[in-house]
Amino acid sequence: MSSRPVDFKQNVLGAEPPAAMSLHWRARDAAALWRVLAALPPQGVVVGLGALLVQAVDAEVPGLAAMPRLQRGRFVMPATQHDLWTLVPGPDPGRVFEHVDRLSSLLAPVARLEEATPMFNYRHGRDLHGWQDGTENPKGDEAWAAALVPEGEGEGGSFALVQRWLHFRDRLAALPQPARNHVLGRTVDTDEELAEAPESAHVKRTAQEDLEPPAFLLRRSMPWGDARRHGLVFVAFAAEAGTHLRQLRRMIGLDDGIQDALLAHSQAETGGLYWCPPVHEGRLRLPAVSASVLGEGARAAAVAPAEPVVRLVEDGPLEVEGCFDIDGTTVAQGRLCRCGRSQRKPWCDSSHDEAGFAGAGEVPPIDEPAVAVVPACIRVQPIADGPLVLHGAVHLQCTSGRTIARCANATLCRCGQSGNQPFCDGSHAGEVIGVSG
Repeated sequence: MSSRPVDFKQNVLGAEPPAAMSLHWRARDAAALWRVLAALPPQGVVVGLGALLVQAVDAEVPGLAAMPRLQRGRFVMPATQHDLWTLVPGPDPGRVFEHVDRLSSLLAPVARLEEATPMFNYRHGRDLHGWQDGTENPKGDEAWAAALVPEGEGEGGSFALVQRWLHFRDRLAALPQPARNHVLGRTVDTDEELAEAPESAHVKRTAQEDLEPPAFLLRRSMPWGDARRHGLVFVAFAAEAGTHLRQLRRMIGLDDGIQDALLAHSQAETGGLYWCPPVHEGRLRLPAVSASVLGEGARAAAVAPAEPVVRLVEDGPLEVEGCFDIDGTTVAQGRLCRCGRSQRKPWCDSSHDEAGFAGAGEVPPIDEPAVAVVPACIRVQPIADGPLVLHGAVHLQCTSGRTIARCANATLCRCGQSGNQPFCDGSHAGEVIGVSG
């Protein structure tokens, strides 16, 4: 094989770095960003191109498409596709910060940084749930075969899936040890696969050889977060474009109705698919574009940011998409408690399942004039022992995607008692739903 993807020797087949940062960017000008990437020294950074950026410069990567949103019942694999993804590893957080700072100075004139997630190595490659991560990873030549396109124009490149998962570690810790082992299908202490693991065990739902066709990939995931919110940044490289979606569909139960048991203890908050081009003579070997596309006046990258959406999930939380500043945390995708029982308010921790919460996902549209909903970052203010106050205009939707209303400064129920869902009607009076959040 004549080439390798961006620094893959270090980041895919080498030892997991002690620290890293995953960054997602939105192009300000596609052609200008393309020119910067063409001159970018790829050492020390993995670069992934989104489908919208590739399309905007009239380039082509066969099989590359934007991440679709997947849902079955209350389980969701969100789509928060960006134009560009970069992964910066390093020996310590300080060195990672310095490298990210230099990268940002190069990209800032042509791309807007929309998400940055610091990552760290935990107990020599374990997930924060305690299990060894990447046990099923192929080794040696098999790893190259799983991760890299073997021949043709894209030889040495790779298709990457990047997701940020939020863990509910206390929910898993509350289970007896045998039940915890059955969630993953492996023992936590010895990492041995259970012969009698249930069909819902994570190792069975993601068994690469069981899919048709087989879905071989190479995981390079790392934990993220702090004492309040934490989980796993799932990063996986594959030689074929459809590999990741086959695994995600199986996890969520779209193929056979069996859902991965791990989904009760961790939920995806973001998701995007990217093309990591190979390296040739010290530079990224980007897909071919015409000289006219890279000239002055080339069209800007992707579509304008989507309008902010709040969606009711049947018997579940409020799902937000767009740009939301929630209790000081800015997210592009999130799930907010509306049953009043979450231990991580205002975030949903799936307590509605155990409580048997019944909340309509389909409600009648509001009979009042709609307001204009424009792309903007909406501030969400949790009122102590009260509702969620939205500052700005949003598109309210039912589970099916049908419009409830386009309204400004809505006050949304989060005690689960309102008779006017999703809006607050004062039913929370006397309910203690969380003093601070």
